[in-house]
Amino acid sequence: MTVEDERLRRAQRLHLSGDAEAAESAYRDLLDDEAQGAAARHWLGFLLMQRDRVDEALPLLERAVAADGGHGEWHFNLGLARARMGLDQEAVSALSEAVRLDPARYFYWTNLGAQLLRAGRDAEAEQALCHAVSLNQHCPDAFHLLTGMLLRLGRHGEARRCNALGVLAEPPGAMTPIAVGQALCELGRHEEARALAQDWLRERGDSPVARHMLAAFGGGEAPASCDAEYVGSAFDAAAASFDQDLARLRYQGPQWTAACLSRLGIAAQSLSALDLGCGTGLAGEAVRPYASRLDGVDLSAGMLERASAKGIYDSLDELELRDFLRTAGSTYQLIVCMDTLPYLGELDELFTLLAARAMPGCLLLFCTESLDDGEAGDFRLHHSGRYRHHVRYLDRLLQQGWEVLERTRMPVRDESGCPVWGDFVCARKH
Repeated sequence: MTVEDERLRRAQRLHLSGDAEAAESAYRDLLDDEAQGAAARHWLGFLLMQRDRVDEALPLLERAVAADGGHGEWHFNLGLARARMGLDQEAVSALSEAVRLDPARYFYWTNLGAQLLRAGRDAEAEQALCHAVSLNQHCPDAFHLLTGMLLRLGRHGEARRCNALGVLAEPPGAMTPIAVGQALCELGRHEEARALAQDWLRERGDSPVARHMLAAFGGGEAPASCDAEYVGSAFDAAAASFDQDLARLRYQGPQWTAACLSRLGIAAQSLSALDLGCGTGLAGEAVRPYASRLDGVDLSAGMLERASAKGIYDSLDELELRDFLRTAGSTYQLIVCMDTLPYLGELDELFTLLAARAMPGCLLLFCTESLDDGEAGDFRLHHSGRYRHHVRYLDRLLQQGWEVLERTRMPVRDESGCPVWGDFVCARKH
């Protein structure tokens, strides 16, 4: 090894050890060296980029590659620097040369794919990211980048599958058992999902969440409705971030409720109203302007605490909604049930109870998640853990004393970024 080689090695050792100041000085001492100058410029540029001094790093990396263009790593780092400076097309050129020189590097392809997406070159990005996946199916980055692109292009079926593959590529323990099981179901690997839920149930004892998800994954006959203990515990856990989470999922219940009530031209504060499955009060906020009195019911104490803090309800009860309807002494002119029926499979008893609590002319607003026409039965427990209902089942229930004023098929919310379609219904009691 020559003296010059040893000087570069020493600078690199300082760099690796974290002594950035000494490494920078050592690299700069080599910049005019005929043999080591190009390498010193590259590594100094890389060091400066790590220290967020990209404007200084970029010209060094450019000169290094101009002097010696045979290193894939140098082109890769140049591409990263250009990307950070907002030079999208120039970054693509550098990263493309990196994968040409060293095509076996998974992360070269993922970064090229990401940069092609930024440059608006979707078809080329898809090719790059698919190639990354072919090199390494156990890293999630390419799957997640592809998922985002597919969602943006409206290719929802492919996006769901790609997202599921990304979930399964995450390191063990990084994702919840629910997320892993749902990903397995999305890919048709139901036996693995059931085995996962069974293991989870053994580890957690008689966990209501694990028990419910085992049923959702096809482990035995699905119950007619979600277990009250499962619903209560799941929503207690979700209460703190519930409003923000539903905003992220683009939940449409409150917006549709407000728009529907506005279209009906109801006078302000004119109706006695009931919010079934009120949660934190998102639908209640839309109902309150029309309500002379507003009662709320929910299974989750955590949700009710949040709803109470909003100050929009005249009363709040911690009860399963059918138990409330059985025992309530009041009748109502408006009943709202948003994003609640997906936790009930069989709805016959509920509609009988609703009729008993509804005054003549009472308005009923509710939404369900839609069961596809090709699927058998009135309802089905989906691997999301929520029930989906067929429109023919809703029609049969509504024929027993209700006049449908409005029905809208639209997304209820997103699931893994994809819309979950549902039926929003406004009906009037005869």
